[in-house]
Amino acid sequence: MSAVAVVGLSCRLPGADSVGQYWDNLLNGRDFITRLPPAELRGRVPDAFLDDPRWVGASGCITEPYHFDPSSFTMAPSEALLTDPAHRLLMKIGHEALQDACVVPSDERARIGVFAAVGRSRHEEIIRRVLAGRGEIVDEAALEVGNEKDHSAAKVAYRLGLRGPSINVQSACSSGLLALHLAAQSLVAYECDIALVAASTLRVPGQYGYLHVPGGIGSPDGYCRAFSAAAAGTVSGDGVVAVVLKRLDDARADCDRVLAVVRGSAVNNDGARSGYAMVTAVAQEQVIRDALLFAETEAAQIGSVEAHGSGTPLGDAVEWAALSAVYGENPRTLVGSVKSGIGHVREAAGLAGFTRMVLSVSRGRIPPTLHVGVPADFVGRAESGLALSRRNQTWPTSGPRVGAVSSFGLGGTNVHMVVEEPPPPAGRPGDDTAPPSLVLVSARSAEAANRTAKAWGDAIVRGDATLSEAADISQFGRRHLRFRRFAVSRSAENLASQLSTPEDVRVLTARDPSRTATCFVFPGLGDHYPQMGAGLRDSLPGFAQRLDGYLAVCGDLIGRDLRSVAAAADRGKPRSESAVDFRSLLDTSRHGRGPLADPVAAHAVMFSTQLALARTLGEHGLRPAAVTGHSLGELCAATVAGVFGDDDALRVVIERIRLVAAQPQGAMLAVAMSAADAEALTGPGVWLAAVNGPRSCVLAGTREAVDAVNRQLSREGLQGRLLPSSHAFHTPLLDTAGAQLAALLENLTLSEPTIPMIANVTGDWIGDEVTSPSYWHRQLTAPVLFGQALRTAAARCGVLVEIGPGQLRTLIAQIRGGAEDVVCAVPTMRRAYQNEQDDVVLMRALGELWQAGVELDWAALRSHAQRWKGSLPPTAADERRMFIADGADLSAVPVPLSVPRSERHTDSSPSSAKHSVHDDGRAHSADTLAFQDGDDACMRMLATVWEDVLGIGELNGDSDFFELGGDSMMGARLLSGIARELGTRVPAVAVFEASTLRGMARCVKAWQVKEGIVDL
Repeated sequence: MSAVAVVGLSCRLPGADSVGQYWDNLLNGRDFITRLPPAELRGRVPDAFLDDPRWVGASGCITEPYHFDPSSFTMAPSEALLTDPAHRLLMKIGHEALQDACVVPSDERARIGVFAAVGRSRHEEIIRRVLAGRGEIVDEAALEVGNEKDHSAAKVAYRLGLRGPSINVQSACSSGLLALHLAAQSLVAYECDIALVAASTLRVPGQYGYLHVPGGIGSPDGYCRAFSAAAAGTVSGDGVVAVVLKRLDDARADCDRVLAVVRGSAVNNDGARSGYAMVTAVAQEQVIRDALLFAETEAAQIGSVEAHGSGTPLGDAVEWAALSAVYGENPRTLVGSVKSGIGHVREAAGLAGFTRMVLSVSRGRIPPTLHVGVPADFVGRAESGLALSRRNQTWPTSGPRVGAVSSFGLGGTNVHMVVEEPPPPAGRPGDDTAPPSLVLVSARSAEAANRTAKAWGDAIVRGDATLSEAADISQFGRRHLRFRRFAVSRSAENLASQLSTPEDVRVLTARDPSRTATCFVFPGLGDHYPQMGAGLRDSLPGFAQRLDGYLAVCGDLIGRDLRSVAAAADRGKPRSESAVDFRSLLDTSRHGRGPLADPVAAHAVMFSTQLALARTLGEHGLRPAAVTGHSLGELCAATVAGVFGDDDALRVVIERIRLVAAQPQGAMLAVAMSAADAEALTGPGVWLAAVNGPRSCVLAGTREAVDAVNRQLSREGLQGRLLPSSHAFHTPLLDTAGAQLAALLENLTLSEPTIPMIANVTGDWIGDEVTSPSYWHRQLTAPVLFGQALRTAAARCGVLVEIGPGQLRTLIAQIRGGAEDVVCAVPTMRRAYQNEQDDVVLMRALGELWQAGVELDWAALRSHAQRWKGSLPPTAADERRMFIADGADLSAVPVPLSVPRSERHTDSSPSSAKHSVHDDGRAHSADTLAFQDGDDACMRMLATVWEDVLGIGELNGDSDFFELGGDSMMGARLLSGIARELGTRVPAVAVFEASTLRGMARCVKAWQVKEGIVDL
């Protein structure tokens, strides 16, 4: 068979809530079977049992078996309560395994199969008893889907959005390993591309022991002594294990973290024998030989066997005989059984043993088998050749580590599997010279997001993932949910520290698509500096090539090489450890000196940098819904909007500044005052050139007149800031240059903007007027109404992205008066005085955009080749105990927030999903609907029925029936409930014309009016 790779693992086993904890327990020989005396079991176990001397209070228990978060699977709480907890564990641990494998089920192209096994449960009996005691009607269809084994695999596929084969596997104790065998075959046959294998066994209600029957399977003292002379039976336990498989070639091509390789497996049955529970060495020997043959592996290559090893005298003896017949000539083969420490977890037992073997071949250690004492006689026989692993030891054979796993089911279904160590990864580079990494953390609540971040920080400290691997996992290997935070660093220690610190988490609550619409804002000159953006050359794919191309065109036009100005050796690195370069902050005139002292060079470099950044970000998925710019920035905005072609725009920029340079020189003065106060300072030779905000204006004019205004302000205790400009832009002093520019533009073809554009001159939207040469004459000589342009942009676009160095955040803070939820302003390039590296600033910008709900092409933004994946803990969930026998009311289980339907199988996006909360995050119950939505009796009636059907008591008019977990069966119950409340049947087509509570109420009421049942 073609090799199959193990790429993901997750488990809940006695004493272990994770694979790492399970491995640590095995290596250290810990016994996690719970043994309690009768006195501690009073109230949990009937007294008749506890008073029986045959009672053994031993069990392999897992923590919080009934804890579950329905919103993680878009389930209504009422459905979750009706669902067998073993099935819920199957979904939960299966999802964790997919996360461990960095598989996002939302990719519809991937055929992900489900091969699942579940154990017997009394959950349905409990539900029937509870509902009967309450006098409630039993929903047979819901009980069947929620509890029957037939639906376990399909339920996982439905809830996780998996489109491959969905198969339930039931062969008693060998179910888990048999499911793995079938999954591997399905992969080899190309029935699926990824296989999720999971087995779950949970005794409901929880059992804390058993009656020992002589000759039965139960141990008389609560200890499982596999292959011991004192072996007398096993101890039952609960557990769930999930494994993710891919074809090895695919896994290597995808740079997956391969944990082990399945080389081959076989299955058979004992056939006719003296009793149904009897086992035969002949059949077991044959299945082992078949597995080796299929795996093209010699018996001598097997260094360790994870035996079925249940601790029953007959079963152990037969199994040892079969193993000896095949592996007996190899004295270096060590045999063991995990059941000695966790008990017999029945349907999940084979996967528990398989997980041990995966970890053993991967790490080269073999854990001990516990409680052996004196080995059984057959173990010590010289002719057997096998050895029992009784201590933590290194792998006994040289060469590639190859092991085997056996699992034998009651009824005679035998499975044997050959497992090999993983091939070495292509390479796992360190992070010393890597670009900064952006790690995205999201969950379904703020608390869960912070818990996830803390767990990830701890994993990075442990070395489970490098920070670049963590970034890749977070960007490509996890669903992006509504509650979001991020961290940026090129230091693993610093990144872990950021993640480990709780912080306020941003939540996507906006229902208006405009809240994630993006406007590109292009600043003008004033905050430019040499080498701006140089640090993006290595971290933003395509930026350097595009920028150099633009600079080459400009260089040819002016006869000067500009590429050296924009590509300094320091790549934009900070000059000190301080967050701010105070010299640069205070001495802003330095920006106009050096290589950018020439205004032609300054304009060319600034424009080229902005255009290259905008074009490159657009290639990577960040495309603006609108554009605007300040002065020179408006030319760049128009170019991005399609008014100018790139090459034409570069020529226009050069000619524009040349025309300006030929005019008499002037000065520009920034003042921190209102437009009215700034206007009062104008006079002969001084004009208002820009209104950037409520208290941010620019005066411009002749050098003498502007200097006089500056001295006047100083005498009055006010302060102005002279800008690094040699001419009075946006004043009548440039009228001649404006007329010459318009004449130049008459020879070019200007196109209407294909992206909505906001004009400098009016601060409002502009259409084909921008194609008129006269507009660009006016644009050079009239005041810039940039503050109004930003207000206009913010009214339509929730996210403003500054392209190039500027003061957008300062201006937005003034405009919105500190109201943080009005608009998100994101700088993509550092200011001259910021001692941060350019690539860190850009990564933080991308993180802020993602937080705001902007969709980005993370694959295109990746500055490195795809590499070997590490491992991060699963995304935290808001679980709570959900067990109907606790007295839980199907209509009173709280749900924190409704889950957008788009989160069921795809990344959530506020542009395509509604949320059943108000913008302040408050949820409202049916009792407040009259206050929120008017006196609408129909809506109040529907809310009551919804609460009964869905089990959710927090609703508002925008709550969506299907987003809250409703399905076709619940729809039938909804129709029945409406008929009961109204006393008449309402057609389904009338009810489900809308899915929100408000919309459905209107449809039902409209139908009633149409039928003459009620008046308007």
